[in-house]
Amino acid sequence: MKERVKKLREKSINTQPYMSLERAQLVTEAYQKYTGKVSFPVLRALIFKHVLENKSICINEGELIVGERGEAPRATPTYPELCCHSIEDLNLINNREKIAFKVSEEVKKIQRKKIIPYWKNRSIR
Repeated sequence: MKERVKKLREKSINTQPYMSLERAQLVTEAYQKYTGKVSFPVLRALIFKHVLENKSICINEGELIVGERGEAPRATPTYPELCCHSIEDLNLINNREKIAFKVSEEVKKIQRKKIIPYWKNRSIR
């Protein structure tokens, strides 16, 4: 295995996965701004545009194929329009033994104050 690939693999294996609310916040902002002002297909397009224009771009040293789902390696976005996680869900995700995702107190605070209030009774699940 080449040294570059070895370093990237080690970083991937040794980085703790964590929950990121960047996408959830961007989607929520766009829904709040455009809902009721445009048709649903246009709304979805504007949300996608807002996310692409504002999402952090992650390019790590040594990568030839770049990009991450979140703003950093192992950052895991949430999709509140599909499932808005409760604080209890976040605690479970943080504390489970297998495949735990670190959920910071700041993430819980944002989820409690911004994401849950908007998506309650709006998300699919």
